[in-house]
Amino acid sequence: MPSPSAAPSAAPTDLPEARRELVSMFQSRRKARCKIPPEVLAEHILRCYGKAGWPVLRDAASAVLRRMTSVDSETLRVATRARPRSIGGTYGVRAGGKGARPYEILLTSLEPLRVSCDCPDYVKGSLGLCKHSLCVLADLAAKPRHWKQLLASPSTAASRPLAWWNPIRTIDRPGDWLDGVRLRSDPRAPIRGALRACVQPEAEGVFRFKNGSFRSGKGREKTITLLWDHVAKRRHIDPALRTLLADEKAELERASTLRISEAEARRALRDFKLKLYPYQRESLKHFFRQGRLLLADDMGLGKTVQATSIAHVLSKTGRMSRVLLIVPASLKSQWAAEWSRATDIPIELVDGSVEERTQIYARTSEGALVANYEQSLRDLDHMKSWGPELVILDEAQRIKNWATQTARAIKQLDVPYRLVLTGTPLENRLDELASIMDWIDPRVLAPKWRLGPVHQITADGAREVVGIRNLEVLRQRLAPRMLRRRRAEVLDDLPARTNTLVSVELTPAQRDEHDALSHPIAMLVAQARARPLAQAQFIRLMVLLTTQRIIANGLAQLQFAEMWPGLEPRRPDDAALTSACMPKLARLREIVESVAIEQGRKIVIFSQWRRALTLAHWATADLLDAAGQSARFFTGKESRKRRTQNVLDFHDDPDLHILFCTDAGGVGLNLQRAASCCINFELPWNPAVLEQRVGRIHRLGQSRPVDVYNLMSRDSIEARIAQAVSNKQALFSGLFDGHDQEVMFEGSASFLSTVEALVDAGPASGGNQNGADPQPAELDPDVDMILDAQGSEAIVTTHADIADPRIEQMVLAADETASAEDVGTVHGARGSHGAQARPSLAPFVAPSLAPTLAPDPSLLSPKTLRGLISEVRVEPTANGGMRIEASPEAAKTLGTLFAGLAELLATASPPAKGSPAKGSPARE
Repeated sequence: MPSPSAAPSAAPTDLPEARRELVSMFQSRRKARCKIPPEVLAEHILRCYGKAGWPVLRDAASAVLRRMTSVDSETLRVATRARPRSIGGTYGVRAGGKGARPYEILLTSLEPLRVSCDCPDYVKGSLGLCKHSLCVLADLAAKPRHWKQLLASPSTAASRPLAWWNPIRTIDRPGDWLDGVRLRSDPRAPIRGALRACVQPEAEGVFRFKNGSFRSGKGREKTITLLWDHVAKRRHIDPALRTLLADEKAELERASTLRISEAEARRALRDFKLKLYPYQRESLKHFFRQGRLLLADDMGLGKTVQATSIAHVLSKTGRMSRVLLIVPASLKSQWAAEWSRATDIPIELVDGSVEERTQIYARTSEGALVANYEQSLRDLDHMKSWGPELVILDEAQRIKNWATQTARAIKQLDVPYRLVLTGTPLENRLDELASIMDWIDPRVLAPKWRLGPVHQITADGAREVVGIRNLEVLRQRLAPRMLRRRRAEVLDDLPARTNTLVSVELTPAQRDEHDALSHPIAMLVAQARARPLAQAQFIRLMVLLTTQRIIANGLAQLQFAEMWPGLEPRRPDDAALTSACMPKLARLREIVESVAIEQGRKIVIFSQWRRALTLAHWATADLLDAAGQSARFFTGKESRKRRTQNVLDFHDDPDLHILFCTDAGGVGLNLQRAASCCINFELPWNPAVLEQRVGRIHRLGQSRPVDVYNLMSRDSIEARIAQAVSNKQALFSGLFDGHDQEVMFEGSASFLSTVEALVDAGPASGGNQNGADPQPAELDPDVDMILDAQGSEAIVTTHADIADPRIEQMVLAADETASAEDVGTVHGARGSHGAQARPSLAPFVAPSLAPTLAPDPSLLSPKTLRGLISEVRVEPTANGGMRIEASPEAAKTLGTLFAGLAELLATASPPAKGSPAKGSPARE
């Protein structure tokens, strides 16, 4: 419970304007069921955060309002009540219709407000409130006379708990939750012996913990045990303190069980088949301290080997018998191969139908299973019942979005040991890192609501983020649970890397098509500055930006369906290349001829779009054929088995010189033993994705100098992306690799300001090569469905405070559905130059947004529709259920079609009898 002596505070009279604004915010809920007096909540927020500034006060109030909404929407109810007319008492709150035990709430004062709850949200929310405590307050406030009696009832010593905890976490330092613990000396429960040696008096009869050796190691174990023995069995203590003690006791017990000496680890590693570098052995020590770790080493430092060695030691020392690896679908076979090269722990891929996967879980009693992220949604119950002791997440940026189904499913895996691998723990915003860390230790970066106001530097009060501050606090909080090393620190002998920016002029036709989109984009941005965009406007902005990027690649990609039949049979001579209106192809030919043909080196060519790679293959195939060389693809269009075979051939076949990859190959693949050149056909939107691509060949085990060629269309959206994304690179480097307290961005970091920079009419600067695009949708061959790489939903809202991140999320979602372009044609401007483009929505809309749109009729002719339906198979299952299978194209297109029709029907249908018509006020 917050107390004046322990919590950040300010006398209410010090901030009259802030109080008025807070009261106004809480008064907006006049019609809600949760009717707590606004003044009480405003005073509470001011007492907790009065010295922290208005952004923190505002966001704290917003966080409380969200919890008040939960009280209304989740039908919470008070199950047990304290004695009537008693200010100090314990209440129980549970959700209606659920049989789980009620949460315990202790109320000791209304003025000032002092309430505690044993739920996880109270413990990490740093508000001194939660939805359960708000439910109790709302129940009391519903009876005005009773509320007044409680206010008039004095808070006596008997009503105060014997031990309590201040839940308001410090802002300017990492802090230890023991700093907020207070003990009351009482004749019935005196503080005695060893516990008394750990505390010091703070006020009459009140004690706090000293700073000293008891804060870490075995001293902390003893302190927690003493404190637990002192308060655990007593009834009148802070419920949140009891929760904290139970959590830390469980953590200490896990760490004690996991404790492995260096000698024991050395013996276990004797039969490990690979040699570990000293920095890789350090990872084992770091993990074995607590059993939960975010390993965020730079790409190429062998995170796979380190994870395998950790599992090997756990298995050989008897701490673990079952390990579950959750990785991108494209990397399952590679993980199995790398695992078998390093350890003799048996490993099996989780593949096949539902019945086949169920049998795999049932028959595997020990060893390792490798599943992909999409299976975590469908096989979650099997994963839980299998009972792994260790779960390893590879490319864990897949759980960076809190609300996605994938992230929610993964976080339900309650296992003792957790290892998370990613070279890019943060790609865009701090809350992405917080989401990943939430599964490892939810208290490290808690509370989430405070990340923005405490760490973001804003120019206009809320939306214009111009920098990040208090980085040292973040580094210190992350240090116990995160380990990151840069290649420059540990690999002095890593081969040289040469980056070459290859600028290409747009053709006049490209220029007309590209610039025709700048005006509608600018109009949407101007509208967004005046008011939040409607959902359809968000989607159109997303489509226009993505279409501009495709045009920067070339008109042959934009108009693929029309131009490809005429290009495919032709030899890529000067006339054919000119007709494609795609100057990048000619430059690509020059690089391939120099590197692959003349130097005999192997190349990995990346593009976000399969169609761009198809055109690139066409443009270089004659050169390769003449030299007796060939190329293969690694994209979402190939089956997993075909992709695995193509990678093996790329390593082993001396005549296979080029591997064309979408970003399905931009993560996890180890190609350093095959290739020494990387060509990026376009700059991705995200600098982390660019580094992921290059990191496939510039990594541990590479013995040759590496050349990186980035193709960029001059005076286009591509050229301006470099400046727009430099803010993201600055945030990443400043947090993980720097020592400064602040990172200032070169201009505004809000998405709308970024778009303004991208459509600037002035000449584009070639500058920085870093761009930004997250991973595309990934084909899951197990069920033949295309799934969004960040999950299955993208929440769209027009709330002013969060409009910018949601617009950005939709643009990123557009990039992630790149393989959906195979469904139909991207419609750009046609006919006369300068006409406004007419882009189709379907190829760019994330699966989550598809239900809001009617299907594009141009994509679904009757013949096409019949063909797609013919690819759907419906079979009965042995247990009386039904199994539906479809090809990726059929699943994607038909899903969009039926969802759109359902939306249209729902909109057009008359209201049910007795219910209000759409748009009419509902009866209260």
